[in-house]
Amino acid sequence: MDKKLRTPSREDTTDAPPATGTPAAAPASSSVQAVGMAFAVLEALAQSRDALGTSELARRLDQTKARVHRHLVTLKELGFVDQDAETSQYRLGWKSYRFSNWCNENFNLRELAHRHVLDLHRASEQTALLAMPAGGQITVVDTIESPENVTITVRPGSVIPMENAALGRAILAFQPDQGQRSASLAEALDQVRSQWWAVAVNERLPGVAALAAPIFDDRNQAVASIGLIASHTVITVPPSPALVRQVQEAAMRISTELHSTAWQGFFSASEGPGAS
Repeated sequence: MDKKLRTPSREDTTDAPPATGTPAAAPASSSVQAVGMAFAVLEALAQSRDALGTSELARRLDQTKARVHRHLVTLKELGFVDQDAETSQYRLGWKSYRFSNWCNENFNLRELAHRHVLDLHRASEQTALLAMPAGGQITVVDTIESPENVTITVRPGSVIPMENAALGRAILAFQPDQGQRSASLAEALDQVRSQWWAVAVNERLPGVAALAAPIFDDRNQAVASIGLIASHTVITVPPSPALVRQVQEAAMRISTELHSTAWQGFFSASEGPGAS
């Protein structure tokens, strides 16, 4: 589901130079607005699975067609967007994908989150994991094993159906509804949204349990999850408030580093980490 982006309204901003007599800072402000508009166009294209025409982009951005078209022409010349020769619609260009790859190389969520995964592992003395969505599945990207002689773990790189794991449901509950879901799954996701943690006991393997919480980015969208995996005697239904607090606090710290305010809003409306 593509959301409508909030950008400066067409009445408030233009790309034209400021009128004579405006403060000296006005040209800089106009330049900032122009750059912001260009990035808004790129973000709208990035969030759409389909190519978009000028009219649809203008509607989503609440801007005039002329203003959006000016930015599309510039971005096309720079290689950041491509235009379909038959439909005249736009999608991200090769340079946007190359830029994305550079960003991925320089910003690694696993590296940012690793110390928090380690802190969760030390506080709980259980195996701690970090997972990210990959289509309808999740990929475990970091694992720190329990120090116990007999441990339950999941190797980094393991791929698990999102619906069948606590790490997956912690993310799925905060994503737009992608279609028909079973009544049992819908109920489980509603519960995750109300308490901000997901638990799975004896679901995929007998005797194995997991507890997870969502990680949010600067748009307050769920982009990952952090959790614990252990014996069903350690993680129970319901899980202990201490474990819930540890997992939620780890998720909050990572989300805060991603400039998210989601967890602050949740805690301000509840009694704090571990509340349900």
